[in-house]
Amino acid sequence: MSSLSDRHCVVTGVTSGIGRATALALLGAGASVTGLGRSREKLVALAELAGPRFDFLVADLATASELEQVSQALRQSLRSIDVFVSNAGEAAYASPLTISPAHFRRLLALNVCAPLELCQALVPLMPASGHVVQLSSVAGRFLPNAKFGPYGVTKAAVTGLTDALRLEVAPRGIRVTSIVPGLVDTPIYDDVEGFEDLRKKLGEQVPQWLAPEDVAETILWVLSRPSNVVVTELTVMPRGQAR
Repeated sequence: MSSLSDRHCVVTGVTSGIGRATALALLGAGASVTGLGRSREKLVALAELAGPRFDFLVADLATASELEQVSQALRQSLRSIDVFVSNAGEAAYASPLTISPAHFRRLLALNVCAPLELCQALVPLMPASGHVVQLSSVAGRFLPNAKFGPYGVTKAAVTGLTDALRLEVAPRGIRVTSIVPGLVDTPIYDDVEGFEDLRKKLGEQVPQWLAPEDVAETILWVLSRPSNVVVTELTVMPRGQAR
């Protein structure tokens, strides 16, 4: 198994859910973490909890100017980047005919463009032992209904880009993994307009969703595989969810 001790990790979306759980799990494994998030208040609170091996950058990654500032800051840092966990994202529950163009552009900016631009900034800084982990979703494969279409398209797109990145960086020895979760009990759904009734129905069908910590543990397992092992894609779902 590979050790995460003293490795420097960049994790996006660390103020809640999977990103927060992943940052804490990496710190618990001995890594240092640079966390990205929108809320300075939440980032400061996490830094107080996490200790000196955690630092942060504040940015809304869906805003082009803020994404560029963060990318530049990471490029100019004197620290190497061993691991990049691209987790930040937003969900939507709206059909292709009802989602507003502005909302869809934001989904594309955050779920697709931001991971791509951060990879362009970070991958050149990675040593041969580097690892990129991209969070996707089963909604990118099997749409439960039309209202998951716009969100699912963004996850399918970022998965395709992740597959292409794997081909490009494999000669350098850098590993690339897509993590494909099913239903996760995370705050990402709290602000999804119109999702309340379906969330209740899904809760009846699958009473116990994954916890963010379950996904974080999966990410740590992937990162700790021996150097000759590449986990290209890993799907993790709660018991009771068939697809």
